[in-house]
Amino acid sequence: MNISASIQAANQLNLYDDITDNSEKFDQLHIDITDGHFTNNIGLSLNIVSLLKEKTDYKLDVHLMLKENSKYVQRVIDYGADIVTVHCESTEIDEFKSLTGKFNNIGIGILPSTKIDKLEHYSEFTSIFLLLTVNPGFSNQPKAVSLIDRIIEFKNVVPEKDSTLIIDGGVSNDDLEDLRNLGVDIAVQGGAIFGK
Repeated sequence: MNISASIQAANQLNLYDDITDNSEKFDQLHIDITDGHFTNNIGLSLNIVSLLKEKTDYKLDVHLMLKENSKYVQRVIDYGADIVTVHCESTEIDEFKSLTGKFNNIGIGILPSTKIDKLEHYSEFTSIFLLLTVNPGFSNQPKAVSLIDRIIEFKNVVPEKDSTLIIDGGVSNDDLEDLRNLGVDIAVQGGAIFGK
């Protein structure tokens, strides 16, 4: 299991230094892009993807929490994103099918408040799934759902397949062993890496 550092939780005034100072704690970088519509806040600029690609050797997984995904997916891939996840709540099946037809690194994310069954319709078009376990937009939140319960629900809806499962939100160091045992591929951590 890889650990992906959510840079939203890092010191934004000294982002590169904070990433470098904590480099022994993670394997790759997680970048949340929000728009103030799908979420209540406006997050990092898209340009941060190209800057981090230029300045680091990390794999970049970019989590788009936007109303208009198709408008930005191409840009973040051009900027160097290795994985891009969009949300089922803001991406209709036809739009998602079109995106995955163009790019082979597009995944689907789901909010903690959305019934996990919704992912069944998307699983035909991707093998990358992101389960968000906090309400989106801000770091250091308590979990909105049980990590373990959510993963079990997912596995009941999307049967065993060659997939990449990402867990994002409130993941503590104490959770990591359980996530490994449940077959999680990428655990996203913010506060656990960069502090509160």
